[in-house]
Amino acid sequence: MVGPAPDAAASKARALKALEALEAETRALALRIYAHPEIGFEERNASAWITEMLERHGYRVERGVAEIPTAIVARATGRAGGPTVGLIAEYDALPGLGHACGHNLMGAGMAAAAVALRTVLPDLPGTVVYYGTPAEEGGGGKVLMLERGAFEGCDAALQYHAGDHASVATGCLAVQRLDFAFTGRPAHSASAPWRGVNALDAVIQLFNSVSAMRQQIRPESRIHGIITDGGQAVNIIPERAAAALAVRSPDTAYHKELIARVEACARAAASATGTTMTTGKGILFEALKYNPTLGGVVTQNARAIGFEVGERFLGASTDLGNLSQALPTISYTLPTCPPGVGMHTREALEAGKAEIGLAGMMNDVKVMVMAAIDLLASPGLVDRARADFRGGNLSSEAGA
Repeated sequence: MVGPAPDAAASKARALKALEALEAETRALALRIYAHPEIGFEERNASAWITEMLERHGYRVERGVAEIPTAIVARATGRAGGPTVGLIAEYDALPGLGHACGHNLMGAGMAAAAVALRTVLPDLPGTVVYYGTPAEEGGGGKVLMLERGAFEGCDAALQYHAGDHASVATGCLAVQRLDFAFTGRPAHSASAPWRGVNALDAVIQLFNSVSAMRQQIRPESRIHGIITDGGQAVNIIPERAAAALAVRSPDTAYHKELIARVEACARAAASATGTTMTTGKGILFEALKYNPTLGGVVTQNARAIGFEVGERFLGASTDLGNLSQALPTISYTLPTCPPGVGMHTREALEAGKAEIGLAGMMNDVKVMVMAAIDLLASPGLVDRARADFRGGNLSSEAGA
């Protein structure tokens, strides 16, 4: 027998009350993670501290998910028959800089959201899952977890991110790293340079070709890189030289085209200089697929606590894009930094332990709690989000 429809407003009030009681613990956890920054796939302390909090509050936590030691999945179940709502957390730091992307606020805050939601789950249909995803900063933890089945059964995914604005993310740039190594033949640079085959010439030719190519690429796309090996000594014709480039675009098909064109530039550079070339590719971070229904749920709940949320295209890249290509996903931001402060800066690092960051985290958590309750209490919203994801439409009467 199906029970009566839950009262979403009453559930929100109770969950927010529970969140108030969790605030001191949540702030302490965020500061603890901040004080012990760990780079991607090495977040042992952060994942252990988050696990301890979730287990203490009644979650069943699986560690080492998808064969990644610092990945965790924690579940709490309500009444039968409802959707599974995922809370997507990150907790890795930037190498050499620390938590300048606010992941300490994300890992701790989403744990608080999960705990607050558990207090009202007995009255709601469905399941809440906390996904602890390592190595967002270049390692692609979500990509690996997705490929290995960790997100199976998740109906909708919610994430917030640190930032200086109030917005929902409507997209981001797909990115993939390309590595090129050229091998030539060494020779003395002064006495017999004609005997050498200059590998550095190939790298320079590659960069020149890419620079010329930039004039003919779409303005929203990006190609950038560095020389990772420029030779061994100034008086030796470089036997080996190498470069790493990143190719970005908001359009998946065009991104593939750009990758092919850069690879063609590298092959031409090798041919022109008489060198041999080896290549490698990093993990593909796909473009973010916007979900208008989930965006509307977030916008409505942000407005309820006093924030007007606009739409914003992200000029960077994230492995959340891969998840958004697999299931309905939304990412949003409420201010955790002063206006004009960008991520990956020392100003953002300072904000991550300041009152603006900690208070902003709690605002983000409130929106996440209320948005999750809307999805659990109104399965029609999830149906509409699925229709958005498939590119179709459902009557507005199906949700809310």
